[in-house]
Amino acid sequence: MIRPVLAGLIALASVTPASALQKFEEYRIIGSDIRSVRLGPQQVEDPATLIIELVSDASEAREITIESDGGLDECKLTIDHTIGDNTRYIEIRVHTTADTMNGMMVTECASISVQGY
Repeated sequence: MIRPVLAGLIALASVTPASALQKFEEYRIIGSDIRSVRLGPQQVEDPATLIIELVSDASEAREITIESDGGLDECKLTIDHTIGDNTRYIEIRVHTTADTMNGMMVTECASISVQGY
């Protein structure tokens, strides 16, 4: 009995389109933990990059690099206005299986008030 069920599942899996899979990464960073933000150099056909430098007690700076096939200028401005603010955080959502040239697209970049402030 297990084999027919397994065969049915395999047949069902082969009918489902691969593009149905969607994968996202989400970042939430409190404004007081952000030291700086900058756009990385962009080459032709390469995704845009947003580099967020975090406040660190260590001697090495900690950075997060986010890629997107869409422009990141507005996201950078949003982060610029939140740097150092402990009452707001940045929420960035990246679609990592987007139907774009490099498959990376920032779909959300918002400054959100922390509850209680």
